[in-house]
Amino acid sequence: MRSLALSATLLATALPLAAQANPFKTLKPGLKGEITYTLSGDVTGTSKSTSDGERVLHQQTGITKMMGKTSNTSTWSLLTPDSIWTADLNKKEGMVAPNMGPAMAKAYDDLDGDAKKRLHQNMEDMGAMMSRMFNLAGVNAGQKLGTKTYAGQECEERKFGPVVTCTMNRAPVMLHTQMNLMCFNFEETATAVSFSAPSGDAFTPPAGIAWKTDKNLQKPDSMAKGFVLYLSSQQLADSIAKAKVQMQQTQASSGGSGQPPQMTPEQQASMQKACEAIKNFDMGKVLADATNQMMKEIAESAKRQAVESGKEAATSKIKGLFKKPKIP
Repeated sequence: MRSLALSATLLATALPLAAQANPFKTLKPGLKGEITYTLSGDVTGTSKSTSDGERVLHQQTGITKMMGKTSNTSTWSLLTPDSIWTADLNKKEGMVAPNMGPAMAKAYDDLDGDAKKRLHQNMEDMGAMMSRMFNLAGVNAGQKLGTKTYAGQECEERKFGPVVTCTMNRAPVMLHTQMNLMCFNFEETATAVSFSAPSGDAFTPPAGIAWKTDKNLQKPDSMAKGFVLYLSSQQLADSIAKAKVQMQQTQASSGGSGQPPQMTPEQQASMQKACEAIKNFDMGKVLADATNQMMKEIAESAKRQAVESGKEAATSKIKGLFKKPKIP
């Protein structure tokens, strides 16, 4: 299941991204060729990643075990500079969505200096909270473990909390990813690397797929702007500050040991729901919800300003009616 593999990569990279000048600018694949992987853990099977330097195609076939259920998976996904295609080959269903990265990078560039600082601070604070929630000490920098070799290629291995990645030295490509997070264990290991440029038809979408567009991402430019405004907002900063206080109070009530208490059956049930939430994570819905919230805030702010302006105008008019008469 590529979405869960992607979660591992996001966890390993999202926090360090906050330190970059523009956290939404993504590196081009750089590598032209193909990498074959074996999958192990809660997902067993094979996967293949193909790139022409601009587009990245990922195909995966395997068996996924989660929450006591076993399912056969066969997925196809394509990332282009402007679109993201994902398909379930077993169900013959696919989704097409805009690549939000460039639009979000532009929205960030349009922020003023204070908003950019606030966005970085909000992202840093959210990262710190995640580190505390999952006991990910030192996740921001990552712990360098050394170098390893997979499929004849050397890579640098780093540990980001429960995620260990090994990135190829000659290109920003993962040769090995291992994640042990909550209820999910996943490992993807490169077994063959080819630097031969793929043919153009390698990226042709599979036939027989019923493609749909993501209803949450119909206006990517405005949504990207709304989401970036949300991340840079004072409202989010206030929410994070409130959550920090609640976490500190929870830690204090548990004796301040920093160790999570033994989970009750109810908490274990909640953890299972959290696992399902990760499994069914919908980035489009997250973007839409955050954008809608920000647009509501902007609309409310505009309404308040209009009311205040109306009051000021009315007050000035009333004052004009009661001006002292001029004495001849």
